Amino acid sequence: MTRSFLETRIRAATIDDAGTLAALIDGFAQNHPGATHPRSVEAMTEAYLGPDPISRVLLAERNGAAIAFGAWRKTFDPYWSCFGGEVMALYVEPAWRGRGVALSLVAMIAAEVRAYGGSFLQGNYGDTVAPLYERMAVGRDERACHLSAEDFETIATSAGSSPRAILRRWQEARQRFSS
Repeated sequence: MTRSFLETRIRAATIDDAGTLAALIDGFAQNHPGATHPRSVEAMTEAYLGPDPISRVLLAERNGAAIAFGAWRKTFDPYWSCFGGEVMALYVEPAWRGRGVALSLVAMIAAEVRAYGGSFLQGNYGDTVAPLYERMAVGRDERACHLSAEDFETIATSAGSSPRAILRRWQEARQRFSS
């Protein structure tokens, strides 16, 4: 699906967009704790543009240049028993903010989610974009956690152990990493 909103064209990303998407993701990551962590274009290409992508990626373009992207995946709400979409990432280059690009991307994502049988959209966000998102959606105080790096490896390696052994290994690993 491709649509134009005034001068902005929104379309599905393709394998030919791998380098462009990688550059936009670098911009997206600038204020993230992992900003300086090396990102593999090959891994990103497989994840988003390969034969079995983890999500759909849309690009917003002006005058043929990519200025923004949005990534979403299908989800299911067990409380309301319905399908929807989860926005995994939404980024607009700073020079293009305040011009409705994010809203146009969200509208296109919502249209795709609806086409896939979904009836809602959800996503996580920080304080800086809260005013934008909460103008069009219900915001809630929530917490999110990420099990990653050494903690992830310790917990995954402990699978099948007793809860006590898992906790002991995790505490020992935390002591090693903090020293």
